[in-house]
Amino acid sequence: MPLNIKIAVVGAGAIGNLLGALWTRAGEDVTMVVRPSRVEALRASGLRASGLAGEFHVTPKVAAEIPPGTDYAVFTMKTQDLAEAVRAQKIALGTATVVTTQNGVRAREIVLSERGVEPITATLLLNSSTLEPGTVRYNRAAETMLGATHAEKRHALPVLKRLFELVAPVHVTDQIESAMWSKLVINALTNSVQALTNKPLNECVRDPIISKLAVAQLKESFSVLRAAGIQLINMPGAPMKLFSRVLSLPSFVGKMILRKNLGRQDQAWLMTSTLQSLLRKQPTEIDYLNGEFVRLGEKINFPTPINRAIVEAIKQIEKTGKFLSSEEIKAMIGK
Repeated sequence: MPLNIKIAVVGAGAIGNLLGALWTRAGEDVTMVVRPSRVEALRASGLRASGLAGEFHVTPKVAAEIPPGTDYAVFTMKTQDLAEAVRAQKIALGTATVVTTQNGVRAREIVLSERGVEPITATLLLNSSTLEPGTVRYNRAAETMLGATHAEKRHALPVLKRLFELVAPVHVTDQIESAMWSKLVINALTNSVQALTNKPLNECVRDPIISKLAVAQLKESFSVLRAAGIQLINMPGAPMKLFSRVLSLPSFVGKMILRKNLGRQDQAWLMTSTLQSLLRKQPTEIDYLNGEFVRLGEKINFPTPINRAIVEAIKQIEKTGKFLSSEEIKAMIGK
């Protein structure tokens, strides 16, 4: 039974298309909010989905502004585009509750700066991909962590839990900031190794050189978070506290863990958002992934050479379109 709420999905990338398609199919009142130049094309094409949720086609409502009376505005664009999107919809937002789905840890800060209101955070662990407008593939289902930093927004969590459960399992947490950092550790790893190489994740973690870089990056990320006093929490399928302890052991142990978690054949379907951006020749959000560890390290005077080298390398790939060879990745480890 529909939830009797009005939802605006702002942005029509991989996450926006997936949410919009599944919620529309479930009978929810959904409007896809896109740039004015894309409205007519999306109205004409609708959304075509494939992957874990089956193959189906829906025709959600499409608009350039959030419709009046919207209850929840779910912003799905990349972090670097969030401020502009909130500014563009500032008047249309009205009293709608803002829900952020961005990677990284700065979405709340951006919404507060631009809007002056607390958002609700949906930390999505699933994976979807879209390389063609109006299409989406659901690649991996994984639990969504849902929460709000301030108590004033927590009354909305039960209905949002039911909404996001139409997409994936949901866990409501009162430690949403820790959840964001915990996701970022894994997200920065998977996004970076795939974006550096243009290889499936299961191939990356089986490659001795790429997996060595991955373990070095994880160790560095855990170390700077520990030095900064940032607490992590266990995530569904990712016991972060155990990972942190195990990665203090010799590197071959870390490689074994990566192969066990990411080396399966079903990981071949996964395409991270950073690689999708590179293939579409668009700017990536690497500054809000590995760049966050660099930023944190600068703040507390803690060296992060691996994450810094990754950020620099991916920005170079943005310019040249040339992915790294094994020898180039090997050189990064020694920086």
